[in-house]
Amino acid sequence: MNPPAATPPPAAPPLGLGTRVAYGASAFGENLAINSINQLAFAVFNLTLFVSPALVGVALALPRLLDLFLDPLVGGWSDRLRSRWGRRRPFILVGAVLAGAVATAMWFFPAGMSPTFYFWWLASGSAAMAVAYSILIVPYGALGLELVSDYHERTRLMGTKSVLHKASGIVNQWLLKWVQVAGGGNLVAGGRLCAPILGVLIAGLGVLTVWKTPERAAAAGAPPPRRVSLAESWRITLGRFDFVRLCLAQILIFGSLLVIDSTGFYLNVFYVNAGSMAEGAWMKGWYGTAMQAGGMLAIPFIVRLSRRFGKKQTLLLTIALLALGGIAKWFCYVPGAGWWLLLPSALMAPGLVAVLVLIPSMTADICDLDEAESGARREGMYNAVLAWAIKVALSGSIFLSGWVLALTGWVTDLKQNQSPETFLTMRVVFTGGTVLFAAVAAWLIGGYRVTPAAVAAAQARAAAARPSSP
Repeated sequence: MNPPAATPPPAAPPLGLGTRVAYGASAFGENLAINSINQLAFAVFNLTLFVSPALVGVALALPRLLDLFLDPLVGGWSDRLRSRWGRRRPFILVGAVLAGAVATAMWFFPAGMSPTFYFWWLASGSAAMAVAYSILIVPYGALGLELVSDYHERTRLMGTKSVLHKASGIVNQWLLKWVQVAGGGNLVAGGRLCAPILGVLIAGLGVLTVWKTPERAAAAGAPPPRRVSLAESWRITLGRFDFVRLCLAQILIFGSLLVIDSTGFYLNVFYVNAGSMAEGAWMKGWYGTAMQAGGMLAIPFIVRLSRRFGKKQTLLLTIALLALGGIAKWFCYVPGAGWWLLLPSALMAPGLVAVLVLIPSMTADICDLDEAESGARREGMYNAVLAWAIKVALSGSIFLSGWVLALTGWVTDLKQNQSPETFLTMRVVFTGGTVLFAAVAAWLIGGYRVTPAAVAAAQARAAAARPSSP
């Protein structure tokens, strides 16, 4: 049955560039916080401290068990909080400062200990970062979902945020090289020089977001949402099958890159560059730069295509490019490839950045449908599940990548002298994993049903039912 006709509420004026940049600043910081550890973990803890790659993956993945409880709890607390500073900003401030502190302390481990000790150090540091990151990212994402109500303006806001997220991605891709140079080839010493700089940057950018970003819902005097149990929140949220499709597609799209990312690093260093860590780190930096810069350049086109053809169709197009980039890996990751190594990243970049631009925008649309039916604004809970899905993708990919690397027959002591069969298996996984994950993600997005007309009707019904502010 069609929803009753209603007049949508008047749209708020578009956010200025300064506000959008201030909001996006924490995207730069949170990406540094979570991915600086992931970028360096295998090089430092496996190749330098001799923790097995499978255990490195386990140490990075274990904290996701915490996220299963932390993210929904933080989302619910943030939805219900009423303070003079708003619902979201107190959490963002605390989370950013804690994340900066953990990102610094992570690399100051004692020397001369066993691989088992370093495994537990990495696992403990990853768990501490999981707590800090949940406190930061869940309310931060919810703040973005509620800043604007216009269907297309949401995509514009997420586009600005994604530009800054991708800019920090360039920093992440060069971390290994910078740490290597800073330490004179000693990754541990270099990490201790670079980590405090990263920590201050992460905390400072969180402060900027808190200082310069308004809370529209709080300013409008919105009543607090009714209290529901954690189990009920999970049931309502996961009952939105379009939202579940977005979460699963997000996991698969990130997984299409990350589940085999460590395999790509080892192929780059030991197959393409014959065991030269210096050359491999150099090419890794350029590969990541091409990926992030390509994503930044794609964002304006994604926003425009979304406005013209729709969010769903634009997302499907970028997923197709992601699969094409996966196929290109087979031909470009060969000995002496040189700059051809950058082609797959250029092709895959739009698909990866589209996740950051379009899926949060589509989630905000789903929040409108939810409010029209339930009477509650639950951006915190929806973003908690969305953030959890991202972290499942990241940690699950890292966990699997360590085991996948081991299952290919990789032997750390052999380095570039692996058997031809091992390198062949690694190449098949590196290429096929990307294509397979992208194909399943496209199938999921193909069933997404939310339209601009449905969102406008839901906003009108919610506005009519919403109690007036005192």
